[in-house]
Amino acid sequence: MITQRRSSAKQLNVLPGGGALQSKSFIEFFAGIGLIHEALSPLGWHCSLANDNDPRKVAAYKANYPDVPFSDADIRDIPASSLPHALLATASFPCIDLSQAGGRRGIEAEHSGIVWSFLEHVSDLITQGKAPQFLLLENVVGLLTLHEGRSIDLLLTEIAKLGYSFDLIQVDAQHFTPQTRNRVFVVAVRDASLAVGVEMPDTHIRRYKVRQVFERNRDLPWAFFDFPSLPEREISLQDVIEEIPSGDRRWWDAERMDYFWSHLEHDHKPRLMDLMNSGADVYLTATRRGRRRGLREQIINIRWDGLAACLRTPKGGSSIQFIVRLRNGTAQVRKITGIESARLQGVALPNMSPNFVIPDGEQSALYAFGDAVCVPAVRWVVKNSIEKFLAEGAAALLRPASSSAQLELDFGAIA
Repeated sequence: MITQRRSSAKQLNVLPGGGALQSKSFIEFFAGIGLIHEALSPLGWHCSLANDNDPRKVAAYKANYPDVPFSDADIRDIPASSLPHALLATASFPCIDLSQAGGRRGIEAEHSGIVWSFLEHVSDLITQGKAPQFLLLENVVGLLTLHEGRSIDLLLTEIAKLGYSFDLIQVDAQHFTPQTRNRVFVVAVRDASLAVGVEMPDTHIRRYKVRQVFERNRDLPWAFFDFPSLPEREISLQDVIEEIPSGDRRWWDAERMDYFWSHLEHDHKPRLMDLMNSGADVYLTATRRGRRRGLREQIINIRWDGLAACLRTPKGGSSIQFIVRLRNGTAQVRKITGIESARLQGVALPNMSPNFVIPDGEQSALYAFGDAVCVPAVRWVVKNSIEKFLAEGAAALLRPASSSAQLELDFGAIA
């Protein structure tokens, strides 16, 4: 049973058939436990409809947002006529077919291919005169290179056919929380005229893989937002660690510690022993991998950079992440906890959504946060793209030098 958070949000009373457009409203497809909602809510956004059909995630979402109209139907079964009019539609769609875990089958495979149902709903909304002004899609970086780029090329082409200009960026969660979680975002605006032939800027969020997509698809309606530099992270791994007493049964016993030492990557073992013998008081993270140098063998890797690896759902040995504590000349190891996973995704911290309800049970919590989004990363993307566009219009986009000069002249004439 998940304890409900008391809701202080205004009831939206959105009618199933749509109705008047709510200011800064959004439809959240593939809603999961609601972390995109958590990212948007402090910016003044209101969810008109959320959708997911995983019972565990639905329960977690409703515990945090009991007032949000929710559909737990398969996205393919939602009647188009029931979709409300909203300013934004979001889709953090399944990544399994875009990653190694799913065999990189592609964006048209069983799981990740569900994104086409999302775009079909966008098309239906356009036909009904309820077109979302903005789209926000999020997924793994494998999307950029899968099948020599054909998956991302196809996705952007279909978005363009719906009349949207778009930007494509990569943002790593490590700029916000101590977790390496590199993700691709597509931010689209329903106005193809915004594309004016600007060259893709050479920035940290548009790395060479993004540039390769641009070079292959120069004829598509690109519109680049004027993003600032990514921020410096303000919280450390220590800030997210749950302090668990040494005698707690969650710490590994002697037998399991023998397993840990015997399976450490060959050059990690002496390094960890030297650090332990130095009397260091520090937390590290470790992951267990199923392959090393093409061989099928279990190996444990330590991270030395003060970060956690990318969270995953606990579905296999290679998905498990561990906390390593060095203290008083000894080493202890345990699995990462649900609350630590939540904090790595940017909730359940004093200054980051402290009241977010965590699903009961470690496995449920690890599952819920393992394939979710990093809240402050999503908020940064929206704040510096969609929010900026709402405030400034096309001035939020990068324009050719001549166009920028003309805009300044026109503004000066008006002033």
